[in-house]
Amino acid sequence: MVTPQQFDLVLKNGRVVDPANNIDGQLDLGIKHGKIAMVAENIAPDFADDIIDVTDQVVMPGHIDTHAHLSSPFHRNVDRAYGHAMLVESGTTTALDLAGDPTAMAEGMLRRGAGLNVASLMGLVPHSTITEDDPKSSVLRDVIADVKKRGGIGVKMLGGYHPFTPEVSANVVKEANDQLAWVAFHVGTKDSGSDMTGLREVPGITGNGRLHVAHINSYTRGMVDEPHEEVREALGMIERMRLQWVTEAYLAQANGTNGLCDEAGNLVYNVAQNCLKARGYPTTDEGIRAALLDGYGSALVERGGRVVLVTGQEAVDVWEAASTDASLSFPVNPPTSAFTLATAKYDDGTFRVDAISTDGGSLPRNVAIERTMALVAFGALSMGEAVIKLSYTPSRMLGLLNKGHFAEGADGDITVVNPATGRASMSLVAGELIMFKGRAVGRGGTWLVLEEGRAAAESSGLPFEVMNLENSRLYENWK
Repeated sequence: MVTPQQFDLVLKNGRVVDPANNIDGQLDLGIKHGKIAMVAENIAPDFADDIIDVTDQVVMPGHIDTHAHLSSPFHRNVDRAYGHAMLVESGTTTALDLAGDPTAMAEGMLRRGAGLNVASLMGLVPHSTITEDDPKSSVLRDVIADVKKRGGIGVKMLGGYHPFTPEVSANVVKEANDQLAWVAFHVGTKDSGSDMTGLREVPGITGNGRLHVAHINSYTRGMVDEPHEEVREALGMIERMRLQWVTEAYLAQANGTNGLCDEAGNLVYNVAQNCLKARGYPTTDEGIRAALLDGYGSALVERGGRVVLVTGQEAVDVWEAASTDASLSFPVNPPTSAFTLATAKYDDGTFRVDAISTDGGSLPRNVAIERTMALVAFGALSMGEAVIKLSYTPSRMLGLLNKGHFAEGADGDITVVNPATGRASMSLVAGELIMFKGRAVGRGGTWLVLEEGRAAAESSGLPFEVMNLENSRLYENWK
């Protein structure tokens, strides 16, 4: 029996899995002052101020979601801040808010926070978050610098919704790289779509730079070739850009899009157009209406403090009440693509796609842990490999070196998973419970900012942590 220092909390008798430190066994985990203090076979109960029995459950470093949605630069028909609790209830402890607005994210964390650590990117939307349709380099430079001062860590191009020319897209990458800001890309330009045609442009757009290519699975839906052919091409592209890209994919079948139509009744956004084309619906308001009535499409609504999906006439009513500018969802992600992208490896045994994300948050598809555990049960991943995809590699992607593992002194961010159901049953951030028995119990959260955002974080009143992207995989060995 180990009789160590006094711990604030001990998680007893769980299967502790930490591949970074070659740990996988029935062990106790001790936490002190919000940090991992010990992993041992048996920590004496007398040395714990509090004990939680996690017998028959998996204790893993907290899930880090590298693609979630917790804010928006627009007023939408749902409040994306509901995503804080929704992510927490799925077992996530840290999230990258991809394509919102850092000020809106912080306000949402104050209003509906549930204990998450969150870093935020701003979506680049012409005539909204950026003044020009195809902005000059000087404009991009100023916008990126301003985002960092407001507490964001970078920007995201929304090629499936607000595409730039390929030349401007390349300039976004360059200007972000020059400022050591995060830069992500939902692919697509004015010359291509949000599909394999768009992905084929990205190596040229990246040039000699670094880029986060968002949700690889979104470009392997069979819009150009058969899905398995698109997956093979995407994996080959990732291999060629291995030192320059970071990537993630999600495992939900449902996507997220927007049903906005123009005055002539035509769908505005390429992603929504693709969703209707996939099932033979016309890319018009009548096509959307028919898809919703048929149950193929769903609309997002707020209900019971969360966001849920509705179909049929209720979905049509939501869409029409928003003058068609409503958040929608369609089941367009082939399971075969998701399976291959989650499990594909290089010859050295490392994964081709870095992480498993949700692309959820306020969209009710926060199934990263649940679906990954299904892959473990199927035998496609080991439990250690699941933790690598859900926690360890995401921590390296973002440069959060004190997360993703249980070394002494690491952050006490923990996800506890019931292997019988595949669902998270408990989560902690800095040693404090934020989720218990599937319900969010945390409040507020921690804002992850760059040094330039320190003043904004301090003035918000939120707890914050300063990140250094020089530690991230995105800028690993950057010139």
